[in-house]
Amino acid sequence: MGLDLKESRARLLALIVGGVIVVAAVVVGAILIFAGGSSGESASRTLDTSFKQPASFESIDAVYDEESFNCGATDSQCVRKYLVGVTDDYGPKAALGVMAKLQEDQRVDRAVNDHDMAHSVGRATARDYGSNFKAFDLCPTTFNYGCSHGFFEYVLARTDTPKEAATTICESLTGSEHFLIAGFSCYHGVGHGIMMAKAYNVQDSLKACNTMPKDTAKDGCWQGVFMENVNAGMTGRALPGVFKRSNPLAPCDKVGDRYKHECFINHAGWLMTVSHNDIRKGTRYCLKAKGRFRSSCMQSIGLMVTNPVWQTPLAPELAGQPPAKIAAALCDRFPAVGQEDCVIAGVDNIANFDQLDVTRERAFCAAVPGGHKAACYRQIGVDLRARTQDVPQIRRSCAGVGSKQRFCLAGAGLA
Repeated sequence: MGLDLKESRARLLALIVGGVIVVAAVVVGAILIFAGGSSGESASRTLDTSFKQPASFESIDAVYDEESFNCGATDSQCVRKYLVGVTDDYGPKAALGVMAKLQEDQRVDRAVNDHDMAHSVGRATARDYGSNFKAFDLCPTTFNYGCSHGFFEYVLARTDTPKEAATTICESLTGSEHFLIAGFSCYHGVGHGIMMAKAYNVQDSLKACNTMPKDTAKDGCWQGVFMENVNAGMTGRALPGVFKRSNPLAPCDKVGDRYKHECFINHAGWLMTVSHNDIRKGTRYCLKAKGRFRSSCMQSIGLMVTNPVWQTPLAPELAGQPPAKIAAALCDRFPAVGQEDCVIAGVDNIANFDQLDVTRERAFCAAVPGGHKAACYRQIGVDLRARTQDVPQIRRSCAGVGSKQRFCLAGAGLA
């Protein structure tokens, strides 16, 4: 079943996208945080906080036609360089809009980690247009908030303390339409940077998160810490003893209760490492999690099933089938008590990328077994309400699921 509102918000932004989510270049920035800058100067003095407006552009199609793309469909480094160049010319909205069109036209393979590409766009945005709220707000929320996270990585590398970076950007965000960024995603990026600055010491990083100014900020920061910790575990960079193959739930079963949800909701990458991408085996580990955290653990893996980056390693035998059908088949491999968690998290992951566009969510819900359809369509409404307070827009989006819109409206609190 679903979690409480706080945990639902957290799950919406749990970003399980495969491989190393935060690229190694950011580690250089982490070193700067430790050093407090270079050449004896305060790190904050190296940060340009003045705002520069990106060049205007007529349309995404116009930028797409103007900016020559000559990369192979799976050449991540070439795609990254290209997107940074578009950001330099026209800003992040243009760059990520072009990225979406390249995917649509199948010129960039869906296996390319688009969230990671968006991180690079975010770092370029902070560099090119200033480390301030106006520039931060240029970042679209597409590709699972990757631009916002990359922007924060850049600022964290050039301020004296994580709290200084966080409050400079996050606390200047206002308005209900910025809730997810201001209240959670912004501080999620802080958590990634803090872990790097603290040399992957989880407890020290959590203590730094606890200096943030409000509960929502702390919660987002914790999630960033645990996600970065899993990245480290998957790539052999975690501190000794943090992850244990003999106890796949570690460290989540050992941290304090207030941290457990954020730890478990980001734990899937490690569980898939231990289980060799066998969802049946990985989800059985979750059965050992206690109380409501079993659901957090299940949903962590559920976030993977609708992600094209993960579908290939999780179900290579289903390659070539529609993504919605693959996702539904993966949820069917969960134990019965975890299948609804899988469906809910599968919707959440699509919403992280598609925002108010319910096309892919509708396809997924149509593919899941009948017993979970109502929960699936209801979760679409939950996610819409979390992203906008525009009731007419929510109704229009719910109408996009067709005859099941009553469940969507109920999830949004409108029925």
